Amino acid sequence: MHLISAIPTEALSGDLLWAIAAFLVGFILWAAGGWILRPAVGALGLGLGALGGLLIWMETGIGPPWAAPLVGGILVACVALLAYRLLAGGMLAATLALLAATSSWSVLHLTEDGVPPPPVATLFGLPLQPPPPTDQGDTPDTAPPPAVIPVSMTSPLALAGRQIASNERLIPFKDAWEQLPPDPRLAVLLFAGAAALGGLVCSTLFGTLGAIMLTAAAGGGLVLAATPRLLTEWDMLPEWLAGATGGTTVSLAWLGLTAIGLIVQGMTKPKKATDQGKS
Repeated sequence: MHLISAIPTEALSGDLLWAIAAFLVGFILWAAGGWILRPAVGALGLGLGALGGLLIWMETGIGPPWAAPLVGGILVACVALLAYRLLAGGMLAATLALLAATSSWSVLHLTEDGVPPPPVATLFGLPLQPPPPTDQGDTPDTAPPPAVIPVSMTSPLALAGRQIASNERLIPFKDAWEQLPPDPRLAVLLFAGAAALGGLVCSTLFGTLGAIMLTAAAGGGLVLAATPRLLTEWDMLPEWLAGATGGTTVSLAWLGLTAIGLIVQGMTKPKKATDQGKS
């Protein structure tokens, strides 16, 4: 609280406000979200809808910067509250798949040669490393030949897919995935698929356990995504996080924080009315 009160008022805007909100929501979900399933899913829907609205505004620039996140958050939160059980299963499957993919990729990077670190710098708010300098002194400055695109045979969906694939925010993921050898790539896919399937099964058969796993993993991810952004705003980010091992460390920290969240929520299980009457 002292750090927040020491920040000038004009600094509490934009990315800093989103980081503070994500940290607080993530901590609540991580510590006790499993015992408030419907509000927790609504809060996750609110956060995901706001994030989607923010991305839409960044791509289109239509309206004020707060309008699209607000509308997107309200819409997704309403849908989440109406169909929270089904949505919780899908969100648990997606969250566990991402957690398993990043964790397995990090382990492969640490144990095998030739495996690049997972491209999670943007996901967790870590600073991107500049690309290594290349010697272009002897390279002739020749422009590539113009690409001929048969407009009459290219559908708008195909063009939209090309634009999304060439988005600069997705380039680190695409480059790292292309550099990943075939065997580790298959292992990452298998771990992600198994985690997604396990999440669906767990959410279907064990609702309470699925809620705890969802909020522990998603809340821990929000906390780890917001913390580097807050440290960057306050000029307290360690230099080693900007290195190649930063993403690997944060990925494994996400796995550990999820496990701790499961233990914390298991220890803070609320007592039923019958148990309180007996005591």
